[in-house]
Amino acid sequence: MNEISAAESIKFLKNKKINLAFLDVRERELYVQGFAFGSINCPISNFKKNVNDLVPDKETVVLLIGIKNNKEKFKLFKTLNHLNYKTYFSIKDNYKKWLKNKFPYWTGEYTFSKAFGEWVEITSTIRNIFPNDLNKIHEKKNNYLQIDARPKKEFEKFSLPFSVQCSGGELPIFINNNSNLKKNYIVHCAGRTRSIIAYQTLNDFNFNNKKYALNGGTQNWVLKGYQREYNNKSKINLTKINLKKDLSLAKKIAQKFKIPSNRKNNKNKENYYFQINSEIKNFKKIKGWKTVNATTLIQNTDKFIASTNTKIFIYSNIHSSSVFAVIWLRRMGFDAIWQIKKPPSVNKNYQTTKPDPTYFFSKRHFGNKNHSKGYLDWEHSLIPTIKRWGCLKPWISLKKTNLNSIKHTIYKVYKKF
Repeated sequence: MNEISAAESIKFLKNKKINLAFLDVRERELYVQGFAFGSINCPISNFKKNVNDLVPDKETVVLLIGIKNNKEKFKLFKTLNHLNYKTYFSIKDNYKKWLKNKFPYWTGEYTFSKAFGEWVEITSTIRNIFPNDLNKIHEKKNNYLQIDARPKKEFEKFSLPFSVQCSGGELPIFINNNSNLKKNYIVHCAGRTRSIIAYQTLNDFNFNNKKYALNGGTQNWVLKGYQREYNNKSKINLTKINLKKDLSLAKKIAQKFKIPSNRKNNKNKENYYFQINSEIKNFKKIKGWKTVNATTLIQNTDKFIASTNTKIFIYSNIHSSSVFAVIWLRRMGFDAIWQIKKPPSVNKNYQTTKPDPTYFFSKRHFGNKNHSKGYLDWEHSLIPTIKRWGCLKPWISLKKTNLNSIKHTIYKVYKKF
């Protein structure tokens, strides 16, 4: 019944010629406490609805782990067969042999993206500022534009004093106007990843003004004894934008990084199609394209993408947001393509992507210092963990600008096993 051992599954995980989706079917609360590297959470309770979104290409090899018993296995196989997936296997013994063999295993929420964020800081040049120094800047009222790089909903729950909101995927068009181009920048998020991405994005798009990323974000701010601000109101929709100027910038940066682009109409349902939404201006949704915030797509990649080699088409009316997403996805090893021309609708339907409950250091955003410190320490542990598995370069260096050739990190990590 398509059951293989943990050792046999490694042959698939290290073969870069195979388009692979590695799915952990346990409920998320259990999944975040420990899971196989590269496995994407697709709980059995909602498996049938989510697997089509996570794995659009039916030719993808699907590996299943975390199955409790034969009843669950038969249910999952029946679903995959009904949905016309061609090749799928379950890994027997649940996690017993996986752990016994000491195969790659770690913990956390959106761990792959978090580890990638740490890699960005290691291989780039991120200038950090620390809470005490930021507080001094607040007291002196220096000329910095302090940007919370999270989406609007998160910013309006809590942020830092003097912050304005602009999600990282819209930073290029937000900055590229007369009022913001002349300033210096401090970027932050709740923790680390999105501020690191935002800082590097300013470099990617050639904004050479003086800039800093707040080390540890709002969590480190609280750890140092400072207060956050609550019930903020984003004014991002008041930003004046120039779409013609933005397209010119997008083309220039796309050429800089040699990212692939597409102008043709493509209706192949077995690709990923993402329309980047905007918090600055409302644009009409395209049927069959899943709308997503650009920064959320990078921060929470495993909520949207499970296949290693399936093509990912990215479109936005704000072209720099498309280029932003393509650059970051390709750095992560995904085959992302900039859709330049506005595409036609595709005969696809998507499930509504809901935020997951926070199970991992769950009180970190409620002022709990132990959870905040534990979470930040966990983030710092991710790259050392990958290196202990024998993979010294899980992603390409951020100093590299040619993103034409990419390889998913799964194949790099499992190559040593």
